[in-house]
Amino acid sequence: MRNLITISALIPVLMLTGCSQIPTYEKPKVELPTQASWNNLQPKVDSQLNLSEQAWWNQLSGDNTLANLMNEALTHNSDIALAKLNLQQARSVLNQSKAAQYPELSATGQLGRTKNSLEAYPVGSEATYGQFSLGALLSYEIDLWGKNDALKQQAQANLKATEADQKTVKLSVTAAVAQGYLNLMALNQDVRIAQDTVESRKEALQLRQTQLEYGSVTPLYVHQAESELASVEIALQQQQQLRDLQLHALSVLVGQSPKALAQMTASSFETKDLNSLNSLPIPKGLPSDLLERRPDIVAMEQRLIAANANIGVAKAALYPSISLSGLLGFSSEALNKLFTDDSVSWNTSAAINAPIFDYGKRRSQVQITEAQKQALVIQYQQTIRTAFKEVLDALTNLKGSSQQLAAQQRQVTALKQILDLSQKRFDAGYSSYLEVLDAQRNLFNAEINRVNLMLSHSTALVNLYKALGGKWQESKS
Repeated sequence: MRNLITISALIPVLMLTGCSQIPTYEKPKVELPTQASWNNLQPKVDSQLNLSEQAWWNQLSGDNTLANLMNEALTHNSDIALAKLNLQQARSVLNQSKAAQYPELSATGQLGRTKNSLEAYPVGSEATYGQFSLGALLSYEIDLWGKNDALKQQAQANLKATEADQKTVKLSVTAAVAQGYLNLMALNQDVRIAQDTVESRKEALQLRQTQLEYGSVTPLYVHQAESELASVEIALQQQQQLRDLQLHALSVLVGQSPKALAQMTASSFETKDLNSLNSLPIPKGLPSDLLERRPDIVAMEQRLIAANANIGVAKAALYPSISLSGLLGFSSEALNKLFTDDSVSWNTSAAINAPIFDYGKRRSQVQITEAQKQALVIQYQQTIRTAFKEVLDALTNLKGSSQQLAAQQRQVTALKQILDLSQKRFDAGYSSYLEVLDAQRNLFNAEINRVNLMLSHSTALVNLYKALGGKWQESKS
């Protein structure tokens, strides 16, 4: 009994004597842009974010519908639900690794009665006896080489990586909802332009038909007006089709049920026209801030830390392992004597397991973990390069779409004047109807292109939000 108590008292000391095999972690070096060059890339906007997260989205979309859809997606989206489950699993793995650092106590018990056969060996030794026992088993593996501690550090890093993964999924879903809603806004706007154009073409056709009755125009002008009307009606049907498909995709993205999806119609989801925003406030910060803001970069570095800890696990397997166990309990042939002083039993033991020759299996495992770490270093550096590329792409698209949108607006204004003058020249008999038709087609196409450029500009803002890691400022309570 005293020996068992002595071993139990030594366990906390032995728990602190582990020699870690984990290599010293060094964050991979990455050459980042200078602050001066980084500032030159940023749009000339106010760097102070006085808008809350929701207010930023409201300003982009023109109302609070987009923010509401994002909240709905964060609650019902399937990818976010799966990310949450992955996070729960990572927490459970960490709890398991922490538990492995402490002794395990379990209860043992047995109830039974046995009668020996007269014909069994030894022959003629018939006996009937009971077997009753109750005890507690304490077992512990001494972590001399830091294997359990390495497993815990690995699980901690994987948990942080999974938390960052969840943020990445939320960021991706948020950006996807924003892009889907902006597409829906643009398509609704295209539909309204096409509808207005159809009405205008119908009025033009009625006018040509009236002029034909009075003999002021030939049937050619009527057929040209009919052809132009049919062309715009086709464009209207195409825009309505695309709008309904976008509406279905957005509904699935926010996690609506099939019943709600089947009952949804375009008339139940009206949107405003796209805003002609030159920009919205965005954070400037330092280039190094991006490494901390982007959850995918954070996740990759944590996986690199986990891989570094995994090397320690593999190296610890090269050395002997020692386990201790102690059993204290009661054992008796009769149940009514189980808890007497004479029924007390105990046992202590120590076991060692030392690898001698395994054909290089454990050494190969160390080499595998080291190669896995080097592979993650390359992936980490590539993730950073991709992150900066996405920021630069978004800034380039933001600048380019802004300039193109301004030019497109001037073109629409000019084409409206051309259409007006062409109509007056035709009515006065100075030009053919073809000039009017060309001016109508050009104006319709220019108005659709303007909407597309406004969509590209708004999408560039969303992409910039995503590329910079999102969550620029938490919503005010």
